[in-house]
Amino acid sequence: MWAFVQKNKNDIIYLSLLLFSVLIGPYYRKLKTEEAKKWAGTILGIALIIIVSGYSAIHPICSALIGVIIIKVTTIRYCHVATFFFMFAYLFFFRFADKFGFKLSSGQTNLIQMIIVLRVIGVAFEMNGSWLAVVNPKKKGNEEISKINDRDEEFIELINPNIIDLVHYSFNYIGLLTGPYYRYRTFNDFFHLPYSKYVDCLGFTINTLKIVPLYISLYLAFSHIWPLEYVLTEDHNNRSFLYRMMYPWVLFAAFRQRIYSGMTLAESVCTSAGLGAYPVQGRNRTGHGPTVGYMKLKNMSDEEAKKAEYDFKTVESMEVWGCETVVTLRDSMKVWNKAVQYWVAMVVYKRFPIKPLKIHAALFVSVIWHGYHAGYFFCIYFCPFYLMAEDIYYKLYYKEATGLKKKIIGFIMWFLRSHSESYQAAAFLLLTFDRIWIYYSSVYHYWYGVWLAFLVIGHGLYHLHKTNRPKKPRETENIEVSEKLK
Repeated sequence: MWAFVQKNKNDIIYLSLLLFSVLIGPYYRKLKTEEAKKWAGTILGIALIIIVSGYSAIHPICSALIGVIIIKVTTIRYCHVATFFFMFAYLFFFRFADKFGFKLSSGQTNLIQMIIVLRVIGVAFEMNGSWLAVVNPKKKGNEEISKINDRDEEFIELINPNIIDLVHYSFNYIGLLTGPYYRYRTFNDFFHLPYSKYVDCLGFTINTLKIVPLYISLYLAFSHIWPLEYVLTEDHNNRSFLYRMMYPWVLFAAFRQRIYSGMTLAESVCTSAGLGAYPVQGRNRTGHGPTVGYMKLKNMSDEEAKKAEYDFKTVESMEVWGCETVVTLRDSMKVWNKAVQYWVAMVVYKRFPIKPLKIHAALFVSVIWHGYHAGYFFCIYFCPFYLMAEDIYYKLYYKEATGLKKKIIGFIMWFLRSHSESYQAAAFLLLTFDRIWIYYSSVYHYWYGVWLAFLVIGHGLYHLHKTNRPKKPRETENIEVSEKLK
């Protein structure tokens, strides 16, 4: 038992601090004034950084303060670009500190630094995006589309916090240890709107936390029975090919339980404090918050707020059931770490100027945000290749299928999706190229060959299907057109 505690000391401390952050929420929520709440949240956040990081706390604290200064010193037109490059440059320095004569920080400090990067860059892009929306409003056509879809514009008011509020946002303890990422607008609403007073924070927190013991138990069981390091041993290589092929399933299962428990605890920190609560009629989205009628919600009276029904979708990172059951990798990506995916979409994908390279830019930023090990590239950057094949089979066989046929095809696609994720997750967990090569060599790098075969066969089947599809006679088309005109 003591050996286990010593081995996992940092994780136990981190878990304890997450639980402490959950427990402190009701007391934090009851603080009377806005200023008291802001300063208490900031001081508590900095204290957590120091407890977790020790002397390494200088990295997240200094990088955030310099990032905030850059935001305010540069003009709002360019603050997002300057902040983006500085924060990722500092992240590079932070992870290669030993090359510059400094001590490398712990994995837990790395997680805090990653969240700081999201917050500081995110608020800079919010400020710039809101300024562009106010100074250069959208064309009428886009406004009409927005009205048809009954959705708010991305930015409907100017966001330009002062330097003190930027510091408060950067260091507030809620979501600082593991996330989730939330916008500055969400943070600001927490102090100025009455929702946290009327939402059932305790009920949401208990409901969120009740499954965490199961996740932790499954993680401990899986990682003990099927340890990661076993794939690098000669004993593993002497096992049957089927055993070696399926071993990543249990590795990825253990990894998922760890992520589920961490993310669920992080969400509970938000629900306990009341941050991220919005009325359900706002059709709230992870990371973003209300997507419909935001200004109307903002002007809601206390009486209306008392009667409203709330959710915490704004700070929901994982849809666990979806992660386990969705059929396609594309759908799986939508329900996995949604808050970070929202950040990547808003900061990189939508704002990158070269359209054909948008997806590559988003994937590259996602990779270097996670780290610089080869495993992150192997895991994240190979997703599009599987998606290319998956999309073909989805359109050909699953999309229009019904009944038992749909269930059978769905199960096959689910198995292939799960197997692909597990194969990629092995690289993510093994990290370095030499370790990845040892495992992938033990299974003859077979999955890349399977991917290529799927893609080639899929393209052939698609073109065959397109060629054999019956075409409407020209006369029939002309009759249909004339009937429509009438």
